[in-house]
Amino acid sequence: MQIIIPITGYGSRFKAAGFEDLKPFIEVHGKPIIEWVVKMFPGEDDIIFVCREKHLQEISDMKQTLKRIKASATIFAIKNWVKKGPVYDVMQAQSVIKDDEPVIVNYCDFYMRWDYQDFKRILKKENPDGAIPCYTGFHPHLIPESNVYASCKVDGNNDLIEIREKFSFEKDKRKAFHSVGTHYFKSGELLKKYCQKQIDQKIMFKNEYYSSLTYNLLCKDGLKTHVYYKISHFCQWGTPEDLKEYLFWIENIKNFNQEA
Repeated sequence: MQIIIPITGYGSRFKAAGFEDLKPFIEVHGKPIIEWVVKMFPGEDDIIFVCREKHLQEISDMKQTLKRIKASATIFAIKNWVKKGPVYDVMQAQSVIKDDEPVIVNYCDFYMRWDYQDFKRILKKENPDGAIPCYTGFHPHLIPESNVYASCKVDGNNDLIEIREKFSFEKDKRKAFHSVGTHYFKSGELLKKYCQKQIDQKIMFKNEYYSSLTYNLLCKDGLKTHVYYKISHFCQWGTPEDLKEYLFWIENIKNFNQEA
């Protein structure tokens, strides 16, 4: 499996909140977020970090840190980066993505506890063209009404009908399927084909090409995207507020367990 992780963003909200490091390198429980991301895929060595050349030049230990996390990783540098979203970043790095191997495009600002081997077994059983791991049920970051993420509408076989960004298909968000930010495609060739379609058709959300929205094009063409929902724990670290909220709940749960 190829694992592509774009880490190109400004992290402007974290900068404004006083964080000095780029978002993927902010430490949570003693490890940078990007290390937690890589840990979600045990046994995978074909990791592609898509970076801004400017960041690699300005942050002296960035390459060293990425290689410490995964020595076999490919570090792809984008020259003259422009903010157009993860799909656009992935297409800048298409020369290092193998056409004949499956691929995951993964966001760089969350962690989940899951059975990755079970996910791969489901892929083998269902043989989908795409797959979206989702969480459901109670998660603290869903409590604020304004907190909405990418939500999936599914059929009776848990195959995707539609995905929307910053939306919930259920009024009670605990009942909705929320994409974690892990996007599987059956092959690199399929990924490139539909990412390019998305760019050609200018399918964007808030002026960015989101990886989630690529799947609506697969659905339109009659291809199967399976929604995998067996995610036991999901940690949302995408904004300073998300991270603060996560740490608040972790601390309170720890204190409760100590008192119980």
